[in-house]
Amino acid sequence: MVQHKTLKLTAFLVASILSSMSYGAGFAIIEQSVTGLGRAFAGSAAVAEDASTIFFNPAGLAYLDKAEMAMAIHYIAPESEFNDDGSTPVGGGNGGDAGKNAVVPNFYLAYPINDKVVAGIGVGAPFGLVTEYDDTWVGRYHAVKSDMKTINVNPSISFKASDKLALGFGINAQYIDVELTQMAFLAGADSKVKMEADDFSWGYNLGFLYQVTDASRVGLSYRSKISHTLEGDGDIIHPTLGTLGTGNIQGDIDLPETASLAIHHQINDQWAVMADASWTRWDRFQELAIEGSGTFPSSTKEEKWDNSMRYGLGLDYKHDDKWTFRGGIAYDETPISDQYRTARIPGEDRKWVAIGASYKYSEQFTIDAGYTHIFISDPTINEPSGPVSLTGDYEASVDILSVQVRWFI
Repeated sequence: MVQHKTLKLTAFLVASILSSMSYGAGFAIIEQSVTGLGRAFAGSAAVAEDASTIFFNPAGLAYLDKAEMAMAIHYIAPESEFNDDGSTPVGGGNGGDAGKNAVVPNFYLAYPINDKVVAGIGVGAPFGLVTEYDDTWVGRYHAVKSDMKTINVNPSISFKASDKLALGFGINAQYIDVELTQMAFLAGADSKVKMEADDFSWGYNLGFLYQVTDASRVGLSYRSKISHTLEGDGDIIHPTLGTLGTGNIQGDIDLPETASLAIHHQINDQWAVMADASWTRWDRFQELAIEGSGTFPSSTKEEKWDNSMRYGLGLDYKHDDKWTFRGGIAYDETPISDQYRTARIPGEDRKWVAIGASYKYSEQFTIDAGYTHIFISDPTINEPSGPVSLTGDYEASVDILSVQVRWFI
């Protein structure tokens, strides 16, 4: 009997580990640029302001006329507090604040080869999550800890095909690592179920920039899906009996492709406005098929996510030769419907409000900073799967503070 329950709970957790990676606004980390953060990333595929254009549109490298190195740190402070509606059939409290603070670094290097070709490389984390509830909370049989990290290395090149058109292309080498835990009631006690899996894979990104007039340009960029086959192992540990189950898993997952259409318009010497619409193909996640071995059976879990859109509007103001100020707003759709929301991925639509500034210390050195507050529509959850149902809602928000230094060589 214990073994049968172990198999079912392990199969459920395997499905959870892979599905939890693929959450739109919460798992896709757009924080890849400090200057971009200051305008809520509005128009990022057309701005081409610094070397972070490698991530948003590699064609923008052609607009950089000198070698540049940028190093950034983003401090992300999410809040996600669950409120049980009283119908969950186990006790244990609401789990505390499940949103855990994280530091996300970026590194970019751009180097003009000649007056038409610019090469560069970027290193960042395009997907990630850290959420953790108390081990005894009411939803412990659904989720306790979800920790996902990615490292993406993105060498790129851009060239000017004409005075008006720039083209860019990049390769993405990506490593992903996931740890997931939850509790299972086995042999009269809560046992910890822990899963770990990782993989390394490849993708690409490309784009173009077209200078419509001297003051206006349009950018179109595309980042490909990256297909991962995660392999790992899991353990189920009873507090007194020790290991109740262990084994290996394998599952395929596609981290989705994205496309962005953006415009940048220079109103005058001081003011510029930018806007964009970005699309993410989350509808790849209709179901997850998991291959198990040993005591880990195969399983399939429905996802049924939708494609999502993100819309941004930003403004730059160049105060003088030293100071530039930014602001922006954005609306970010979630791909997850109420029916399929879970404790691991309690996301909802997001509204961004951002400000930022740059200080040109010298011809060789610039400091950038940005701050964003993200308002999240209160997610509701009614998760019937697992040994007990979980019903309630969340209070959620995110604050992001970022700092960057740029050296011009």
